Amino acid sequence: MAKRKQKNVELERQMKQRKMIFRMVSIAVALVVVLAVGIGIWTVQDSRWILRYEGGRVAVNDFRAKFDLRYGSDPMARDMALEDTKFAITVRDRAIAHGVDFTAEERAAAEADVNDIRQSGIMNNGFDSMHFIDDSRVAELFFIDSLIERLTDIYVPAYNVDEEEFAAELEEYLTENIYMYMNMMVQFLITEEREEIEEAYALLGTIDFEEIVRQFTEGLEYDTEIDPMSALELADWFQFEQEDRDDLFALETGEYSRIIEWVEEEESLYFLFHMISREEPDMDEIAADYREDFINTRRDIAFNEIVDQWIEDANFTINQRGYNTI
Repeated sequence: MAKRKQKNVELERQMKQRKMIFRMVSIAVALVVVLAVGIGIWTVQDSRWILRYEGGRVAVNDFRAKFDLRYGSDPMARDMALEDTKFAITVRDRAIAHGVDFTAEERAAAEADVNDIRQSGIMNNGFDSMHFIDDSRVAELFFIDSLIERLTDIYVPAYNVDEEEFAAELEEYLTENIYMYMNMMVQFLITEEREEIEEAYALLGTIDFEEIVRQFTEGLEYDTEIDPMSALELADWFQFEQEDRDDLFALETGEYSRIIEWVEEEESLYFLFHMISREEPDMDEIAADYREDFINTRRDIAFNEIVDQWIEDANFTINQRGYNTI
């Protein structure tokens, strides 16, 4: 009897021990499952972020928008797209901090432009290449010019001009671009044959230039008006060589050009020009406009250097898991 009782006690002890082991195993399995699910959720969530920095995180889709829409997903441009993303995020954060974020009107206009681009892409390509990001976020990433302008006014409100530097740059600029400001109107004759243009050239000064044009232009009616055209536009249209441009633009009112040959893919055309009129530009106005551009360019450079320092201070770090998804 005592042995049976002892045996029952031993069996009861073993059963309790088995229940305890089973419970511990069940709890361990549950913990493993919970941990695995947690890791999976964390991995998915973590892969949505590409950058971490002091003050926040940057979504993978922000980078993707820059990479796809601005740089055409060019593998060689990944670093540029990443820097572009940092720049936009940093500028927006600073604008918010200063209370100069998008106005309601700016945001509405930017989002409307983005939506137009989206709809145009859908119409042309048959799908929405921007499906991964909404109009509002694209506007915040790409339409930040107004934010930059206001922040520049805050951080670089003025620039002290070095007059010697300005004078040197203005002189160089005018040497290369003065003709852009001149209103030079010409009549011209164009032929395909060298012999014809030489015949026309020999008649210069002996008869009216319009008569020469009519004589050597096939199909031109006698009473057709020969309207003057912009010398600058013609030179740009035919992409004249620099020497030919300079000679043409140097003509005074009433003067004729030399024969100018235009060659493209072994095909030649020949030109004669008659300068009908030229209006000299207001040099003071040009200098004033150039000074404004000169100052604003240097303010922009100074502001970009400030943004570079903000980016460095923000301590951006790449989340490789998110980076590898693009």
